[in-house]
Amino acid sequence: MVNEGRTTNYLKYAIGEIVLVVIGILIALQINNWNEQRKLNHNDLQLCKELLNDAVADSIFFESRHVGLVELKSAIHYILEKPELRKPDSVIFKIANASDGFFTYRGFRYLSNVVSNGKNSMQELQSQSVINALRRYNLQYDYVAASMQRLNNLNEKELNPLQKKHMKDFVTLKQNHDLNSLNTIYNDEALQKSVFLIDDYIDDALNHLNVFQKDNRDLIRVLKEHIKKGL
Repeated sequence: MVNEGRTTNYLKYAIGEIVLVVIGILIALQINNWNEQRKLNHNDLQLCKELLNDAVADSIFFESRHVGLVELKSAIHYILEKPELRKPDSVIFKIANASDGFFTYRGFRYLSNVVSNGKNSMQELQSQSVINALRRYNLQYDYVAASMQRLNNLNEKELNPLQKKHMKDFVTLKQNHDLNSLNTIYNDEALQKSVFLIDDYIDDALNHLNVFQKDNRDLIRVLKEHIKKGL
């Protein structure tokens, strides 16, 4: 009986030790998991701050692309205008200045800071709303990049030679505001054809850019909300 009692007490003691060890291990694992999650959250917060800075930089940069496209489109509309609507004096000066955007156009840069810096960090982000906004942003950027590149390719292939061909006439127009110089430039059939095509390409680029700029605003909003929660 005494031995049985000792054995029972020993078993109770052993089981108690095992329970304590298991509890200790579970606590250690929980602390480790907590530390790991804390590191992940900290890393996520830093990434989101960097993405926010990039998104704000993108908003400024692509707004300048938008302004440039609108100015180029305005200049092209003067080129496409019917000859009978073209008038001398101050109007020619206005047309000459507006067309400066066309004759100095050499293509648009369209690199996104968010896209170039954010794709590799997608898997490290913790917020699904940020991930979803970033995916939409990346997708729409691809459309913007494709439309911009198509516009640049057309410029390189067709417009550059025509711009060089008429640059002397354009300089004369800028200096003298002469209607004949204006018509010499704008009545060139090859120029009219290419400009009409690039006008269509600009519309396509602007449509994609408008959606992209909306996605940019949405991404900035989502990032700010997530960062605020993490602070």
